[in-house]
Amino acid sequence: MSHPTSTTHHSSPAHAAGTTHTKGHSHKNTIEQLTEAVNSNQTNNLEKYLDTNVVKTIDSQTVYKDLKEAQEYYTKEHTANKSSQWKIVHFPDHSGDHPVQARISYNNKTYNTTYKFSPSGKIQHIEAQTENNPSPTPSTPH
Repeated sequence: MSHPTSTTHHSSPAHAAGTTHTKGHSHKNTIEQLTEAVNSNQTNNLEKYLDTNVVKTIDSQTVYKDLKEAQEYYTKEHTANKSSQWKIVHFPDHSGDHPVQARISYNNKTYNTTYKFSPSGKIQHIEAQTENNPSPTPSTPH
């Protein structure tokens, strides 16, 4: 049972969503492509990588909770920090359906980041924790 498409092509946004490769490989590609899109300020294309109801938290604080807010967030970050680039520092070997872990640097900070994916292969939740910044306790007022 072969399928009509080649599996030797370079990764593309369409490939990540409909891949027949291992999920770990396609999830890594999706994260890499999201990083490239954000760095080049292509926020109108984020729906290729992010689920409509995507949520991102940094140090337990929600920074966006849907695709529209994600577009606004990344546009604002790009405008405020034009010289800063999102960079994947480390991507541990990964395979399977589990959340994907990565270390991401941006604007002189490094984040331990967990990505959770929807069944369609898009990023559904991004949870980033600044390195050397412990999670606040639930009783800490914000």
